[in-house]
Amino acid sequence: MTRGARRAAQVLLGAFLVAAVPRPAGAQPGPLSGYALNVAGASASSVFGPGGLSDFQRLRLMLGPALGPLRFEAAYEHLLLYQQHAGTAFGALAPGAAPASGDWLRLDWTLEQGGSVLWRHRFDRLDVALPLGRFEARVGRQAISWATTLLLTPADPFAPFDPSDPFREYRSGVDAARLQYFPSPFGQLDLVVRPEGGANGHTVTAAARGRVTVASWDLSGWAGVVHGEAAAAAGATGTAAGAALRLEAEVRRDTAGAAVVRAAAGAYRRWSVLGRDLYVVLEYQHDGFGASGAGALASVILSAPYRRGELQVLGRDVAAGQLTYQLHPLLSGELLTLWDLRDGSLLFAPAASLSASNNVTVRASAFLAVGPGASGARLASEFGSVPRFGYLSVSLFF
Repeated sequence: MTRGARRAAQVLLGAFLVAAVPRPAGAQPGPLSGYALNVAGASASSVFGPGGLSDFQRLRLMLGPALGPLRFEAAYEHLLLYQQHAGTAFGALAPGAAPASGDWLRLDWTLEQGGSVLWRHRFDRLDVALPLGRFEARVGRQAISWATTLLLTPADPFAPFDPSDPFREYRSGVDAARLQYFPSPFGQLDLVVRPEGGANGHTVTAAARGRVTVASWDLSGWAGVVHGEAAAAAGATGTAAGAALRLEAEVRRDTAGAAVVRAAAGAYRRWSVLGRDLYVVLEYQHDGFGASGAGALASVILSAPYRRGELQVLGRDVAAGQLTYQLHPLLSGELLTLWDLRDGSLLFAPAASLSASNNVTVRASAFLAVGPGASGARLASEFGSVPRFGYLSVSLFF
């Protein structure tokens, strides 16, 4: 590890330890809040590398001052990744490894990259809002979500989560101008314009969305252009037979002018089992941008939607399930499953989470793949080549 990387690790560790000091009883929270995360992991060898140890750290500082009617929001992050060998960190725990759209504002910087270390910092939020009665205008890097389903969200055009990401406390910000109008407690209109640039070219996403509650259903729809191509979507949330139902569907034009359907549906229910809560999530997604089979995975990885970070998974038809059971008021067990219905591969992620205190969570988990691995440089299935990966994490809010 270089001298700069060692200093980065010392700074982040020091901030983590300072944040861990509990506040005196009855103390009021200050204007500055934050989040610290440390994930120590180990990966088995695979066709992509020899495996090894990794450590991921995130330090996030958040501030929300006001100046008269103006409301400001800022969130600044340091991300530090150590990998014993390249590729030993998993998915969302390797900052910069996943494809993403080019943000318009240059608010991301790499301090050090080389050998086993990657050290980056960025402003994940930097925006200003002006409320005007039932209107609110906001411009800058901000969090926007038009998702209806929870894990697989193909109709959300703004920075969707990786469904295997275990740390979803904060959605990534996007650079946009947004105007919201609230005509009633049960209705909302939303207009967003998001320019993008970078290696994937310059595009614009601009769309208007309406949302209304009718009886026991929450209904929404939006239309506009996504990366310069015409698009429209609809979503619905309601209840039936004791379960919550969520549906969303989008129709897009691809670069060749053909219509592409992207849709997801899910059911969600809570039961009491042995006096404890069991929460079940089941979702199915059909994505016309996804691979029709293992032979098409490489072309999807090279496609424009994937390079822009629009695809959460590679397969055309994918199912997701998540079980969460309260083993104890402070301890819960989880199981996440992703299943590519075209090539048959699966990804299992069992986990246990412990609330060690009001602001500290400890989590242990593993990622286990089932399915054909890679054949030379060719992927034989979506999840089959994912190396076994286990981690222990500590999350601290202050």
